[in-house]
Amino acid sequence: MRPSEAAALARQALADGESALAGSITERLLAEFASYPPARLVRALLAEQANDTDAALDDLRAVTSSEPTNSEARAAQARLFQRRGDTDRARMAARQSVELIPNEPEVLESALEILNVEPDALETSAAVLARVHLNCGWPDLAERHARVAVSESPERVDVRLTLAEALWRLGRLSACEAECRVVADQAEECVRAAVMRAHILSERGRTAEGQELLDRIGRIDPEFREARELLGTLEVHRLVLPGVVEIDLPPELVRQSNGTVEPVAEPGADSAPVEAQTADGREGQAETLGDSAVQDQLSQPVEDLPGSEDQVDTAGSVAVTGEESAVSSEQLRLDEVAEEPVSLDAEETPAGEVPPVSSDAAAEAAAPTDEADVGADFSTFDWARHLIEQSEWTEAERVLTDIVTANDPDVSRVDGLLLEAVAHRELRGSAWKLLGDHYMQTGRPQAAADAYLRAANVAGGSTE
Repeated sequence: MRPSEAAALARQALADGESALAGSITERLLAEFASYPPARLVRALLAEQANDTDAALDDLRAVTSSEPTNSEARAAQARLFQRRGDTDRARMAARQSVELIPNEPEVLESALEILNVEPDALETSAAVLARVHLNCGWPDLAERHARVAVSESPERVDVRLTLAEALWRLGRLSACEAECRVVADQAEECVRAAVMRAHILSERGRTAEGQELLDRIGRIDPEFREARELLGTLEVHRLVLPGVVEIDLPPELVRQSNGTVEPVAEPGADSAPVEAQTADGREGQAETLGDSAVQDQLSQPVEDLPGSEDQVDTAGSVAVTGEESAVSSEQLRLDEVAEEPVSLDAEETPAGEVPPVSSDAAAEAAAPTDEADVGADFSTFDWARHLIEQSEWTEAERVLTDIVTANDPDVSRVDGLLLEAVAHRELRGSAWKLLGDHYMQTGRPQAAADAYLRAANVAGGSTE
């Protein structure tokens, strides 16, 4: 059993009110991985239940040192500070939790309760905008807002980490390293900063040092989740990701948990594994982020690359159904820009010429004509991609509009198609507008606001 699966059992036991079971699983995890953040977070929540404030705060300090962007840990700190009567620190921690965009309703509610505000009364800060832009794959905008946020709150290690990652994704490795050192001064065990520093060392020819630093991360993150996520966005790298370790839970603990082992993403971490290729051809696993409504975009971020408005750099791949082919993203090195636009379309174009007709006619024309073609489905999504390939922009926009209007239940599939469309200058404005409509339909207002802003920028002739 992986440590994350054991931690998921502990979280479920805690949610079910089985504190003793949650404690037993947690202690078993911490016996092998003393600094494992998910386990220490569960132990902190158990201590909070037991009114042991000091023990809970000790564990939470360790969690926020290794994961400065863990919104649940910040919300728990806020509750404990308020219990102690330290109102100022409670409000500060609650504000951080909200600005880290928690994906659990109860986490957000507890932070808002301490701030004593309604959700729609919150002002959009530079820290929030920086994280939103970074999660959407726009590191240039993320850097701009992160610098403002750092100047406003230089003590905020989570903001400093956002700035460091934006610089890393832009390929500005020296500036990134400087920020990572500042992060390490404030959060000594920050895993994300250590991964970026390990990569920077390897890029400078100090691969052995980078590998040693990466290996040390395993005592905090035994599954190397953050390393797989970050390094998986690169086309190549020189680091070798160690194998994932496992933990043997006593059978009685698994039985008490009904034997249900379902790995779930920890707050502030990422989930779906995809394959990544290293420079030596070794295969590792990268994991795409998704810890909030806004972070739904992270599995298919779009970024305008310098030198070409039509180029797209994706940090992951879009999950699709078994009837589709996976949309594989072609990654770019941080220190170079491809001369040709990156194609996100991994599906084959139907054989033969297809006349530019309406989407309904296209679906009828594409229907299999004999028994050999029964398995070759040609959907509206296929037709939209074909029209884009053929530069039939007007018809492509019409089909994309039909898809959004139909409100397809496969949200990630629609996200992926529209994010492919914005890579083309002729569709960019309308595709961002449709993406905003789709985000609103699927309950992601902050992401919708960003998409509408991008559409307005395109309409106004902005290059952002």
